[in-house]
Amino acid sequence: MGFLLGLLLLLAPSYSAAEEQRVVFAQIGNSVTLPRIAWGTKDKIHVNWYFKEELLITRNPTSSSPKIVPKNWHGRLSLTSDWSLTISPVIESDFGIFRCEQHELVSVTTNRYKLYRVTMPTPPPLLARSVSLNLSCEIESEGYNLGRPTIRWLGPHKEFHPGSSNGNKHTLSVKDVSSSHSGKWTCEVTCKTCSTLNAMTDVIIVDLAPSPPDPIYTFDTSSNFPIPCSFSSIISWSTVNATGVTGGSWSFTPLNSRVSLTPLLELHLNPSPAWKVPNGTNRPLMETVLKNHVLDVKIPKVSIHNRGTYTCSLEFKPRTLTRKVVVEVLEVIALPEKDIYEGSTVNLNCTLGHPMASDLEVNWIPPQGSSLPNLSPPHPVELSIPGVKVKDSGRWTCQLKKNTTVLTSATIYLKIEKAPVLWLVLSVVGGILVIILLAVITVIIVRRRRQVMRYRRRKKKFCRCKNPQPKGFYKN
Repeated sequence: MGFLLGLLLLLAPSYSAAEEQRVVFAQIGNSVTLPRIAWGTKDKIHVNWYFKEELLITRNPTSSSPKIVPKNWHGRLSLTSDWSLTISPVIESDFGIFRCEQHELVSVTTNRYKLYRVTMPTPPPLLARSVSLNLSCEIESEGYNLGRPTIRWLGPHKEFHPGSSNGNKHTLSVKDVSSSHSGKWTCEVTCKTCSTLNAMTDVIIVDLAPSPPDPIYTFDTSSNFPIPCSFSSIISWSTVNATGVTGGSWSFTPLNSRVSLTPLLELHLNPSPAWKVPNGTNRPLMETVLKNHVLDVKIPKVSIHNRGTYTCSLEFKPRTLTRKVVVEVLEVIALPEKDIYEGSTVNLNCTLGHPMASDLEVNWIPPQGSSLPNLSPPHPVELSIPGVKVKDSGRWTCQLKKNTTVLTSATIYLKIEKAPVLWLVLSVVGGILVIILLAVITVIIVRRRRQVMRYRRRKKKFCRCKNPQPKGFYKN
């Protein structure tokens, strides 16, 4: 009888004397991992995970894949390489007691986990530099006594921000927000005997992307040239509308002028956002339907009159966001402009309409077969070509470069002709005849004048006396 009782005790499973309960924090919508506590021989361990009394997933050393039991957990449960339990995503009904049972032969150990909720509300979209960003992180505290958790606030670029705490509620306030504050903000929750949780929320700051640091370059006669303007991040127009947008415009200030012209385009919000020409007048910018975060416009046909500063503006109830884009137009001017004959001198000028910055340089590319000798850099902005020939006809290109980058290039077509021989002869003969004719006319006039002078000397002179005498004429 004693032997049978001992055998039964030997075969009965043995449990660990105490069950350890661990605290795990989780955020709805994110994933969480319940860490298995290493126990027994790795290749012989059976692992069963329970939620309350419901079996969730099992690991059998003789099976190559875990088994998921309940359908309502399907697609959200998985085991890590060390058979810890991962839940992704966490939903409202997941908060409660989890149990991990590990079996090795007749030995069993159990570990309990309590999943606590960390709440971090998502703030509404904010307009840059208009209001403060206020975040809160609230930790469910009922049922455990681990002391006060440590809270750290991390910005989108993992920078630290100091916050404040009041019981289990932690807050953060950031003033003067800009596009650099857009992204995921993290409330890092840690304690001595619990795993770390990174609760996160998305912060949307409505702001325009920075203005280009340098001018953008194009050439005269280019078509559909884009002028950039966009939001600092990819956001929908419903989000923009939520921040109180009321309108917008594109305006233009010509080169060497401080006076901005009337708006070239105006923002129409309904039925869908679009740039429209005001009052149906003709403007140098194309009407554009806006998509996503892009606010670009285009110049349909570029000319030197498009040189200047373009301002993109969005109007909101609290303030107006603006960005400026400087457009430079490269042009090649030829003197003389037409009737270029072989043997004459042609002057080419590569210009932006004002003196070029010191970090810019030009590179002249003559047509193939040109008589111009190879130019050594740096090339001059004004290129003089003496004694041009017919083979110099073609496209002359001026490249505008900064360091080794070609910013844009402009071309001009030169048509060089031989001087017409017949007309040259006729012009020479005509010139000689004109000279001879002028000489003959001069001789005739001189002779005529001499004859008149001689005639006047021979002619008798008569006078009328002051004291009248009898009628008649008398010699002096």
